[in-house]
Amino acid sequence: MDEFKDKIAVVTGSGGRYGIGRATATLLAEQGCKVVLSDIDDTALKATEQELSSAGHDVFAVHADVADYDSVRHLADAAYDHYGQVDILHLNAGVAGVGTLLDDDLTDWNRTFGINFFGILHGIKAFVPRMIAQGTPAHVLGTSSSAGAVGVSYQTPSYSVSKQAVCTLLECLYGQLRDLGTHIKVHVVLPPLTRTNLAGSPDVMPLVQQGLEKGGVPTSMAEPSEVAATVVEAIRNGTFWAVNDHEADERLAAGRFAAAIDWEREIFRKRASSFSDRTAPDPYLWAAKFD
Repeated sequence: MDEFKDKIAVVTGSGGRYGIGRATATLLAEQGCKVVLSDIDDTALKATEQELSSAGHDVFAVHADVADYDSVRHLADAAYDHYGQVDILHLNAGVAGVGTLLDDDLTDWNRTFGINFFGILHGIKAFVPRMIAQGTPAHVLGTSSSAGAVGVSYQTPSYSVSKQAVCTLLECLYGQLRDLGTHIKVHVVLPPLTRTNLAGSPDVMPLVQQGLEKGGVPTSMAEPSEVAATVVEAIRNGTFWAVNDHEADERLAAGRFAAAIDWEREIFRKRASSFSDRTAPDPYLWAAKFD
């Protein structure tokens, strides 16, 4: 997609001031898109709608709980009733989660999967058949994470497992849409550590960064706007994995993430090697260390 003017974009989790969804919705609006904003936090959603509207952008806010399929179907109905079609669907809403393994508590697992995984599945089911029926080029994006996609952050199993599941879900969607001969591109968004409220507040993220660095993980903090730039570039280029390589890192971020890119590639190679050699997963397990 080269031209964004008057395209219709839907972005879930786009209400929060310190979020990737809000930054992506803002950048798409600045590129000329008409944007459907969606969030479970009505106060934050209204504030984002007012700010973007005041800047002259065509936006429309719809409350939605992505863990509730009926709520997501209402979001799809509202988007199509208001704008008539959807060209870009960014299923971005997500939460952090720990989800312990060695007890009988499933609360965090249900919450994390309800939003991170089922939120994307619900979005696919509610929107994609209509996007196919449009018969026009379109894009579906889902936000995953390096925590499960590249190597496994094993101290946060519910989060890591849900984000790995997102990758597989979108790979399946890619294959099915390809076989149908549609003009819909699928993308997996893999943000680096980003200064968002994922851990409760953006102020917490530098502490997470310190923990990762103590654990041997090279980490540079991204701003939500930097992730949004990667998302828009993936839409322009049609790339399945919305993540920066060294060329894009140099061009968009002056090479700030070079060490992290190299580390992720090495972890991914170790993961593949472990599978083919049938060895234990130690080489690609990683964690933050806090004193």
